[in-house]
Amino acid sequence: MALSGMRGLSVFVSDIRNCHNKEQERLRVDKELGNIRTRFKNDKVLSPYEKKKYVWKMLYIYMLGYDVDFGHMETVSLISAPKYPEKQVGYIVTSCLLNENNDFLRMVINTVRNDIIGRNETFQCLALTMVGNIGGKEFSESLAPDVQKLLISSSCRPVVRKKAALCLLRLYRKNPDVVNIDGWSDRMAQLLDERDLGVLTSVMSLFVSLVSNNAETYWNCLPKCVRILERMARNQDIPQEYTYYGIPSPWLQVKTMRALQYFPTIEDPGARRALFEVLQRILMGTDVVKNVNKNNASHAVLFEALALVMHLDAEKEMMSQCVALLGKFIAVREPNIRYLGLENMTRMLLVTDVQDIIKRHQAQIITSLKDPDISIRRRALDLLYGMCDVTNAKEIVEELLQYLNTAEFAMREELSLKAAILAEKFAPDLSWYVDVILQLIDKAGDFVSDDIWYRVVQFVTNNDDLQPYAAAKAREYLDKPALHETMVKVSAYLLGEYGHLLARRPGCSPKELFAIINDKLPTVSTSTVAILLSTYAKILMHTQPPDVGLQQQILTIFKKYESYIDVEIQQRAVEYFELSRKGAALADVLAEMPKFPERESALLKKAEDAEVDTAEQSAIKLRSQQQTSSALVVVDHPPVNGSVPASNHLTLVKMPSQNVAEESNATYEEPPVETPKENGAPIEVESKVDIISEANIESKVEPPTSHHASQADLLADLLGPLAIEGPPAAVEQSPVQGLEANQSPVGDLALATLEDQSNSVQPIVNVEEKFHILCSKDSGVLYEDPHIQIGLKAEWRAHHGRLVLFLGNKNTSTLVSVRALILPPSHLKMELSSVPDTIPPRAQVQIPLEVVNLRASRDVAVLDFSYTFGAIPVNVKLRLPVVLNKFLQPITLSPEEFFPQWKALNVQSLKVQEVVKGVKPLPLPEMASLFMSLHLAVTPGLDNNPNNLVACTSFFSETTRAMLCLVRVETDPQDRTQLRLTVASGDQHLTFELKEFIKEHLIDIPRVQAVPPPIAVQPQLPPAAPASYNDPGAMLAGLL
Repeated sequence: MALSGMRGLSVFVSDIRNCHNKEQERLRVDKELGNIRTRFKNDKVLSPYEKKKYVWKMLYIYMLGYDVDFGHMETVSLISAPKYPEKQVGYIVTSCLLNENNDFLRMVINTVRNDIIGRNETFQCLALTMVGNIGGKEFSESLAPDVQKLLISSSCRPVVRKKAALCLLRLYRKNPDVVNIDGWSDRMAQLLDERDLGVLTSVMSLFVSLVSNNAETYWNCLPKCVRILERMARNQDIPQEYTYYGIPSPWLQVKTMRALQYFPTIEDPGARRALFEVLQRILMGTDVVKNVNKNNASHAVLFEALALVMHLDAEKEMMSQCVALLGKFIAVREPNIRYLGLENMTRMLLVTDVQDIIKRHQAQIITSLKDPDISIRRRALDLLYGMCDVTNAKEIVEELLQYLNTAEFAMREELSLKAAILAEKFAPDLSWYVDVILQLIDKAGDFVSDDIWYRVVQFVTNNDDLQPYAAAKAREYLDKPALHETMVKVSAYLLGEYGHLLARRPGCSPKELFAIINDKLPTVSTSTVAILLSTYAKILMHTQPPDVGLQQQILTIFKKYESYIDVEIQQRAVEYFELSRKGAALADVLAEMPKFPERESALLKKAEDAEVDTAEQSAIKLRSQQQTSSALVVVDHPPVNGSVPASNHLTLVKMPSQNVAEESNATYEEPPVETPKENGAPIEVESKVDIISEANIESKVEPPTSHHASQADLLADLLGPLAIEGPPAAVEQSPVQGLEANQSPVGDLALATLEDQSNSVQPIVNVEEKFHILCSKDSGVLYEDPHIQIGLKAEWRAHHGRLVLFLGNKNTSTLVSVRALILPPSHLKMELSSVPDTIPPRAQVQIPLEVVNLRASRDVAVLDFSYTFGAIPVNVKLRLPVVLNKFLQPITLSPEEFFPQWKALNVQSLKVQEVVKGVKPLPLPEMASLFMSLHLAVTPGLDNNPNNLVACTSFFSETTRAMLCLVRVETDPQDRTQLRLTVASGDQHLTFELKEFIKEHLIDIPRVQAVPPPIAVQPQLPPAAPASYNDPGAMLAGLL
């Protein structure tokens, strides 16, 4: 603001600056505000000069941080002034003092609109600036059409059009409806031909915002963007004022490449070739120079070009060139450039076939771990973690262990976790893995979570050849004078279980092992004391022949802790003392830990749950794409005996093999379930345990309350509230009416049979509705009556599934005679864990159910559940939501990938087409949402007809593994009740089943009220699977 012409304003500013403290300033401001308020109130007619002066003072006071709650009317009235000085003050101060919700703005909408549509360019700029700064819905609705006209007007000067573009951008962000998408595609294409770079840069900002919300509408603008980049790259017709350190308009280049990344691909060969030539020129012409400003501009363009290269999945030669360029960056002295090089190299790990090229720079990346800047060290750690595989794992893990000695505390926990994951995934042999984890615990014990040492126990327990080696290494670490408590835990546990295997080695007799472990007892915490007591009991059991002196020492310790304040230690001491006096019975109770069932690592899930930035997320995504490891995880189960750690009793399991037939040691048999076939012969139900990875839950299961909660916490809360509320009033509901009212093709079968369900206890929820919900979700309530609630939580990975049934007793009385039986269809292998005979009052039990999908089928398994409350027996048969879409994994294909596959499946039996009538009249977006809920990924842009949908997915089964499935839906805009459905896959049986499954969800089944539903006619299946109707699940489906 110019103070030379306003003496009063200059004096006021000088007085404020001369104040010695905050109190003086406040008094001076209050005095001036009082004076301004008096003048506004008493003097009815203020001259424009005076009004302008007082409004400037109000703005200055507001800028000092004081509230200005009056004078808004006077400020707004200046906008209507005919002269520029007053109008300028009005627009500026209004922009600063008022927000978009202020009522005074409604008074000036007409005045602002008149300025916008007027001929005075200065007034137009003032109005556009204020509208762009304030925004707001009312301004958007009232002024957006006029702003659009200014933008596309050929008679306006560039300065006005620039401001119009930025003003429209602000209005669009506040209210996207102001831009008519259908009409603006051609207008944007015309605007992108603008020769003035100032207008073009502003228009490109608007275009980036538009295309980020709806890229399909602006396909015609894509060639224009390529031409803009060509113009920049060749430095054609670029005014000198838009050249920044020799770089033609770097801001425009960055925005244009950012806009191109919102398009899925570039189909035009000419445009694609021209774009790659521009990107090649950018890659070849960028280097590190001494001028910081030039580096900043050129690197901004370069890294946006790298992102575009990765997005377009360019040829391997260009990818190699990108990696080589980044390799130069990570070797320079400038820390900012090194950081950017490491971060972008980590992002490139997502691109296939470049990991081997990145490995060439491994030495330089390891050197960055020693950089003084912690941010560079973090990026180097992320990159090493992402690029590690079986070929370089040993070298990288050893470097991480060496770096652990000097790493700051802020990085040690993350460093320990990543070193443990890499050692587990890529261990050349198990003994090396044990060495790495024990070194990790020794060097960074405070930062090693319990999950990591639990993993050592898992591996050692499941591998007999490893047990002597692990026990010997634990014995070596106990000789160290200073030992972390975590090392004491793992060493004591291993020696208690397998110390007897070292009995003939020097210094490893039971008495010597007890002595060296007992030396640590006075210095450890309560949780470790519990493990040591279990170790003593194990040593006593393995001492043969019995050593009276050792026995007396151990019994003395047990006796000492019988009155310990911690109830867990007290209980262990009492029980071990009594067991030790029973002689041979001790060996039966404290037998060696059994082999653990198979399960995948939880450490990777823990790493994904940690708060990470974009670069690390890229590395984690790459880790999830690599092959399945032979690692173990920790799950919550009751301990087998007292030798398990006191806190968080754990069952240790091994990860599943890809071949189910090889999992013989994970199989356990139950008596075959016999149900009558058509010919009276029994049917055998196959059983197999195959537990699903926690690391992939997040892509399928909706997160409950917290990602950081343990699995037991997440599952235990499902029935928690109802377990303590007591039974609510029963709701009168007839099962027959419930079935008749159902409109879902799968919901019809939620209650399996009607004849057997003549219970006096009726459900208080709509069972078929709950079943229908669980068909598209993975957690929720399956059944509930006044006495019990059955909840379900599921995890799915490929053709494996793991369900947990939650049986919650809602009463203060015990439920007895609890029975649960699974009747699986022939296409599923299902194994239900043992069910307790009783459920205590207000308690909850969890029953795991393992599922393996053998082939495609729409048949659904049935849960036959019964219990007795008092003298009332209750029996229900419930459909389990193990449906076809649970084994689908949506994928997105580019046109280059889709069309060859579509043409290859032109065989008649592999591609099935049907005209479906009676379809629910859904708008296209709702139909796309329906497909997504069925795990079918709708891919826009593959079909030129906007009324058609194309979807892709992968079906997983034990017989087909991953099978690509392609779906095309052709709709008629004039008649939404019919469509043509085409399904193609590599298996004719899968094609038929998937077509029928989709058709069931598209057809609008009419509601039937009084008449019982007719028996559905089963469609004729291909000859591949006639046996699917000879199993209990299929028979029950036929009854319905």
